[in-house]
Amino acid sequence: MLYKSKLILITLIFSFTSVFSQESAIYNAMKKLHVQQNRNVNVTKSISTANLDNNTNSLFQDFSISFNYGYTQFDGDIRQYDYFSSVQVVQYQDSDFKELRSAYSFSLEKKIDEKFSVSLDYVNGEFAGLRRPNEYIGYEIDIPYPDVFNAISAPNGQKFVTTFNEVDLLLNYDLSSNISKLINVGFPENVFFIAKFGLGYNSFRSLRTNLYTDEYIYGIGYEELTENESDEVKESVIIYGAKIKYELLDGISLLVDYTVRNSMSDKWDSSIMDGGHGGDKFSLYSLGIAYDLSGTK
Repeated sequence: MLYKSKLILITLIFSFTSVFSQESAIYNAMKKLHVQQNRNVNVTKSISTANLDNNTNSLFQDFSISFNYGYTQFDGDIRQYDYFSSVQVVQYQDSDFKELRSAYSFSLEKKIDEKFSVSLDYVNGEFAGLRRPNEYIGYEIDIPYPDVFNAISAPNGQKFVTTFNEVDLLLNYDLSSNISKLINVGFPENVFFIAKFGLGYNSFRSLRTNLYTDEYIYGIGYEELTENESDEVKESVIIYGAKIKYELLDGISLLVDYTVRNSMSDKWDSSIMDGGHGGDKFSLYSLGIAYDLSGTK
């Protein structure tokens, strides 16, 4: 009897062990299959992500954006000095009248090859000028309404402020290698000297007043004999300039920019003065930062 009991116990243990081994094998097989499925999904996701990244990089390949901020200096009939900016102390105002004004720009640039690129720029800001009475000696001043403003018919100090928006299309050329050969000096690989030239479309309002009393003299983009704004006036401009580009990090660069904008007329300072400067222009000195949309190299 004892022998039979032992035999039955051994049989049960063997059967249980066999069943457990089969269950364990099935569980391990299922686990391996699940792990393999997860790996396949991860590989598929990685491939999809890589394809998406490649498509995104391809879409923005050789594109960059930049933002610049700086100061404008006008050059035309109403300007005190040829090579310096001027400031007029105004006793009845909290701040003085300054020729230097601020402006900013956004740019989208597309690289064509190692030397050339094209860019679309948007610029917004102000420029201004002043001219004291002594600088008007010997010139005939434009006074549109002498019968109304008898007090300003004689030579008098004047000033103006112009607000503007502008869209430009520019062609950029990398001069670095040319300059290096010309002066026989090598530049670091992350420094570029770039020249630019193009055309723009400028929308503006200009208000000219007495330098000392703020009495209205003339305005463009303002209702006559008032300082009430009306529709902006449009002008075509010719643009040229240069900038230095310094690659600070992979895909990020610092910019130093100097750009001159020439008006196709003599309206920016609301003044036409016989024997005066002629066509108007203003310069924008700015610092900026550029980001390569292609991503890191």
